[in-house]
Amino acid sequence: MKAYLCLLLTAAVCAALLCGCSVGELNNALGHAAQDSPIYDNRDDTVTDAFLPGARWLDEDGRPIQAHGGQVSRMPVDDAFAYIWVGEDKRSGHTGNCVSVYASDDLYHWRFGGDVLRVPPSREALDDDPYFAALYGACTPAEKDEIYAVLNPFAVIERPKMLYNEKNDNYVIWFHSDGATPQNDYLYDIGMAGVAVSDSPFGPFRLLGRSRLSRCPVDQLDCYPRSKGEARDLNLFLDEDGAAYVTYTSENNKTLYISRLNEDFTGLCKDPAEAVHGVDYIRLFPGAMREAPVLLRHEGRYYLMSSSTTGWASNQARVWWANEIFGTWHNQGNPCLGSEKNITFDTQSTSIFEAENGQWIYYGDRWNNYDLPDSRYVWLPVRFDDGKLTITWQSTWRWD
Repeated sequence: MKAYLCLLLTAAVCAALLCGCSVGELNNALGHAAQDSPIYDNRDDTVTDAFLPGARWLDEDGRPIQAHGGQVSRMPVDDAFAYIWVGEDKRSGHTGNCVSVYASDDLYHWRFGGDVLRVPPSREALDDDPYFAALYGACTPAEKDEIYAVLNPFAVIERPKMLYNEKNDNYVIWFHSDGATPQNDYLYDIGMAGVAVSDSPFGPFRLLGRSRLSRCPVDQLDCYPRSKGEARDLNLFLDEDGAAYVTYTSENNKTLYISRLNEDFTGLCKDPAEAVHGVDYIRLFPGAMREAPVLLRHEGRYYLMSSSTTGWASNQARVWWANEIFGTWHNQGNPCLGSEKNITFDTQSTSIFEAENGQWIYYGDRWNNYDLPDSRYVWLPVRFDDGKLTITWQSTWRWD
C-alpha cells in the first residue's frame, strides 16, 4: 500500500511540474488538501474581543486587516503609547505593495492608520500628484527615477518593520526591496534593504533609498559570492541599551546576518567595506537556507527564530539562543509543541512581541498564494520554560 501511495504521489508531483507548478506551490496545495486539524477551526470566523488564530481579522471599519509580513510593537504616539502594527497591503497582489499601519490600545481592535509608504502609479505621479510632490518635490529627476525604481507597481516590497528613534523623535521603516533587472526577470534579483522615515507612525513616510548590507568576510566561505551584501527577508530589533539591529537573510537565502544600525536607525553603523565581523555584524548558519528571521531578548538571553525556505508553503521553524548578540548561537530546535508543530501551525514567522502585561506573543503569516490579500494571521502565546522559547496552539485565547 505504501509503495502504491508513493507511486501516486510521484505521479502527482511529475504531473504538477509538467504543468508548470513549482515544488513550493505543490507543497502548499498538498498541505491544504486535508485541513481537518484544529489549527483551521477559525478559518471563517471574525475576531471580536479575543484572538482567534487564522480567522478573518477586521479593523474597526469592518475591512480585512492588510498588514502581512509585518511587525507589532508598543511605541510612543502623540504623548501616549499604542500598539502599532505595520505590514504589507497585499490588495495589489505580489508586487507594488504599499506599507500599511494600524493602531490599537488592546491588541484586539485595530484602527486603520493608512497606507503610510505609498507606491506611485507611474513615474509621472512623482511630479504631478500633490501627495508625492510634497514628499519628493525637491528631488532631482535622477533621484526621482531611483525612487520610482524602488516604489513602483512591479516592485517587490516585503517584510516592513518599524522602530521609533528617540534621539530624533521620528519613525523609521525598513523593508525588503526587490524586483527584476534588465539582465534577469526573476523578481528577487535586486536583494536590497529599503529605508523610509516620518515624524509620525501614520506617515507619510519618505523613502531615503535602498542599499546592500554586510558582506561575507574574506576569510570565510561565501555561499553566494556572485551577489555580495544581499538583503531579503528582514526584521528590526531594539535592544535594552538603545542599540538597534537589522537581521536578514543573505547569500541567496543561504545565510542569516545580524548587523548593528547607526544612531539614526537609517543605515548600518559601519560601511560594509569597513565593518568588522563580530563587532559590527555577525554571519550565522552559512548554508542553512533560512528566512523570515525574528530577533528578541528575554531576561538577558537573545532568541532568533526563522523558517526554512519553501516558498509560500509552511515548514518547521527553528530557534537559536545566545547570551551575546554577536556571540555564540545555540540551536534550540523546533519551538512549536503539539499537533502541526512541523509546519509551525501552518504559518511563517514575522514578529514576536511583548504585551503590556509581560505576555509574549508570536505573530505568523498563514500565506494564501492563490489569494494573497486573504492570507491570515496567527497569533499565539509564547512561553519561556527554563530558558527555552515555546509556542503551543490555542484556538481561542486572551492575553489579559
